[in-house]
Amino acid sequence: MPIYLDYSASHPVYPQVRDEYLAFLDQCYANSASIHPLGREASRLIDQSRQQTARILDCQDDEIILTSGGSESINLAIKGYVEANPRLNKRIITSLGEHAATTETVSWLKKQGYDLVLLPLRPDGCVNLDAFAEALRQPAALISLIHVNNETGAVNPIERIVGLRNQLQSRTAIHIDGVQTIGRMPFSFKSAGVDMMSGSGHKVGAPKGIGWLLIRRGIHLAAQIHGGGQQRGLRSGTENPPLAGALAHALRLATEKLSEECVQVAELRSQLLSHLTTQNVNYQVLSPPNAVPHILMVAFPGLRGETLLHALSAKDIHVSTGAACSSKRKKDNPVLQAMGVPAELAGCAVRISLAAQNTSEEIYETASAISESCRRLIKT
Repeated sequence: MPIYLDYSASHPVYPQVRDEYLAFLDQCYANSASIHPLGREASRLIDQSRQQTARILDCQDDEIILTSGGSESINLAIKGYVEANPRLNKRIITSLGEHAATTETVSWLKKQGYDLVLLPLRPDGCVNLDAFAEALRQPAALISLIHVNNETGAVNPIERIVGLRNQLQSRTAIHIDGVQTIGRMPFSFKSAGVDMMSGSGHKVGAPKGIGWLLIRRGIHLAAQIHGGGQQRGLRSGTENPPLAGALAHALRLATEKLSEECVQVAELRSQLLSHLTTQNVNYQVLSPPNAVPHILMVAFPGLRGETLLHALSAKDIHVSTGAACSSKRKKDNPVLQAMGVPAELAGCAVRISLAAQNTSEEIYETASAISESCRRLIKT
C-alpha cells in the first residue's frame, strides 16, 4: 500500500463524500436553472449545500461564490475587486510568501499599471508586521495575504493584520488565501474581520473542480466569467449540484473533529522527528514553531530534495519538494529564500504533509526509508 504524505497538494476524496457524490450524479443531473421538478431538485441541493457550507465557515450563505478551485477564487478576488473599484489607489499589498495563484495574478496587474508592495517575511515565515505598517502609510486598493503557508505551514497573524488595517487604512479591503486553512485550524469568516477568503475543495477531501470565495456583504467585485449571470452575476456558468453537495460534506468531515485530529497529527509529526533523531539522521526543520502540524518542511543537508523524493517514491512513499503547482519548475524556493534559508539548504528540503488518516506504522516506515536513503546517497 502506498504511504501518502502529500496532503497539502491534494487530500484524497473521503469515501463517504465519494459515495454521496456518485449518488448525486445519478439524482441531480438536471440544470438547476430549469423550472421543472428535476431542475428544482438540483437547485435545492445547491441551496442546501450553500447553507451547510455557510454554517461551517461562519458566514452568510449569500456571501459564498462557488468556483472551480482556489486559483479561480484568488483571481476573482484580486482582479474582480480592483476592476470593480477603479478609483482606488492603484497599489496592491501582498507578500513574498504567497502561492503562485496570487503572485502570478498581481504580476499580471503590475503589467496593467498597478504598483506592488511585496512584504518581506520574518525568519519564522510570517509577514513582517513593521513592513506592513509602513506599507499602510499610503492608501492601497487591496491587501492579499496567505493565511497558512502551503510550503512551511507558517500561520500569518490575521487578527493583528486586520487590526493594523483598521487602524491605518480602514477602507482598504483584505483578501486572505485560506486554501490551507480549513481542516488545519479553526476559522470563522465572521470573526476574522477580513473582506474575502478563498478556498479549495480538493484540499479538504472533496473532488477536484470546486472551490469557494467568501465575500463580505458590501464588497463589490467585477465578474471574471461572463454568461448566464449565475451566482448574482459574479460567476456565470451552469452550477454543479453534485460538487456543491460534495464540498459541503467534505467541509463537515474536515472540521467536525478538528481539535482531536490536530492533536493526532501533531503526535505523528513528533514521532517522525523522533524516529529520525533515533536513527541518527542529520536533518533541519525549516517549518517554524508556529506552523500547523500538518505541514513539515525539513531539509537533509547533503541530499537534494528531488533526489530524496525519487528514492522515497521507489519505496511507494510520496512526499513533495514544495508547492505542487511549482514542482516542475527548476527554480529556487521563493518562500524559503524570503525566510533567509540558504539556497544550498533549501535545495535539500522536502515537504511532508500529514493528515489524521496517516498511521504511526507509516511514520516509522517513512523515517526508516529516509534514514536508509541518506546513508546510501549522501557522499561523505
